[in-house]
Amino acid sequence: MQMMYPVARLTVVSLLVSLGMGATQSSARQTTVTGTAGTVVDIRERSYTHDNGGVSSDEGDHQKIGIRPEVLIVSGDVRDTLSLHYSPTLNYDFVPEDTEVDHQLNLQGERWLSQYWSVSVADSYVRSDDSQAVTAGQTNVVGTGAAGGQSNPVDRTDALSRDLNGQRYWTNTATVRTNYTLAQNSRVGGGYSYAVLRNEERVAGDEDYDKHAFFTDFSQGFTANWRSSLGLNYTRGLYDERSPALVGSSARTPDLDQYGTTFGVDYVRSANDFFPLKYWFDETQYDDDTRPGSQSHQWSAGWDHAFDSRTRLALGAGPSYVKTDGLDGTWGYNAYLTFNKAYEHAAYTLSFSKLYEAQNFTGSTGDNGLTDTYNAEATFFYRYTEALSFDLFGRYTWQSNLEPQGEYLTVASDGVVTVSSTGDVSYDTDIYEAGIGCSYAFARWYKAGLRYTYYVSDGDLASDQYTEHQVLFTLSATSELWRW
Repeated sequence: MQMMYPVARLTVVSLLVSLGMGATQSSARQTTVTGTAGTVVDIRERSYTHDNGGVSSDEGDHQKIGIRPEVLIVSGDVRDTLSLHYSPTLNYDFVPEDTEVDHQLNLQGERWLSQYWSVSVADSYVRSDDSQAVTAGQTNVVGTGAAGGQSNPVDRTDALSRDLNGQRYWTNTATVRTNYTLAQNSRVGGGYSYAVLRNEERVAGDEDYDKHAFFTDFSQGFTANWRSSLGLNYTRGLYDERSPALVGSSARTPDLDQYGTTFGVDYVRSANDFFPLKYWFDETQYDDDTRPGSQSHQWSAGWDHAFDSRTRLALGAGPSYVKTDGLDGTWGYNAYLTFNKAYEHAAYTLSFSKLYEAQNFTGSTGDNGLTDTYNAEATFFYRYTEALSFDLFGRYTWQSNLEPQGEYLTVASDGVVTVSSTGDVSYDTDIYEAGIGCSYAFARWYKAGLRYTYYVSDGDLASDQYTEHQVLFTLSATSELWRW
């Protein structure tokens, strides 16, 4: 099992390559350095519905106050761009009465080697006890997603399980990508990504992994009305087998190979109106027989229409077929709908999606496997003045794991004698989330923010039946330090 040293080397290589991109002297180059000093108050309280296996009542609770300096360096000219953002946070937590340091580093660089050929690198490092910090810190490195706004399994970033909140970890994702324009309407690209997750305090049910991902994509425009795209990807996942919490457990995730293909054809009727057709395939095969492999085929036909410059609707649906090794396959469907509306000082979005996904890098053995997921969300943003703004959101997710393992399988299979088809036994979880926040800028450099989030997980195990409240207050001062 590889540890942090390969990650560190790849991070350093990414940094050196990016710096090399910007090393070429050019009279048009401009570099700015922006500094921020701030403080953050983070209060999180989790209440379990039932006794969580003897876990302390304040497990996962935090009452933190922290100091957060930040630096942002942006440099670019006509041929390359480079940005580096680093933000450490020194926290004191009043619940365990200890001090800890969080880190978040994001690096992005792009260099045009010619008029048609570009190379880009990206790196994201996070050290925290908040699982949501990973999604915020990662960069989507594979592609642009399915046409019409549908989530594409090839493009999604790894989302760590919310159940792991409060457990410290670090993760790093480094990516190298290249794109080449073959003709006016033809492009080919590809690259490699290496991601790693390490938990600092191992507990039963969590896991460390190394993830190697290779990807390539090709797009071709045939006429003004027809265009197509093809994407291929391969992922090798390596999991830590040496943890005492996991050795001998049937719930342990074996090393795996994951294969994916995406093919799409769009009919473009006008600049504001097109019809996407898409097919994608995903397969996961494990190295041993403790877990069965799975395959999914999904087809989708949609419509993407801009009613005007501020109103857009994207929708689509189609059949899906999923199969787990050793069981009969099952037919289902996939669907998506997104509606965006913008006003002079406000905007809102309504969205819905239903999708089969292979989740293998959540950091939790219980969340891994083939899932059937419904997600509905509404967001609203309002700028009252140039300095004062508000936002709120609500979200509902129903997630059905079609390959439950360990204690999840025990609960899900209660009373089930015969299993013949994929999905006959599934572990279901309902998730409700809502939040409201405001931001106020004052005295030229200063900005204050306040946010409240309410989160409910309703599963069948004591460990995922809980309610969580979070209040986050930030106060910062930002100023441009140098420009040349």
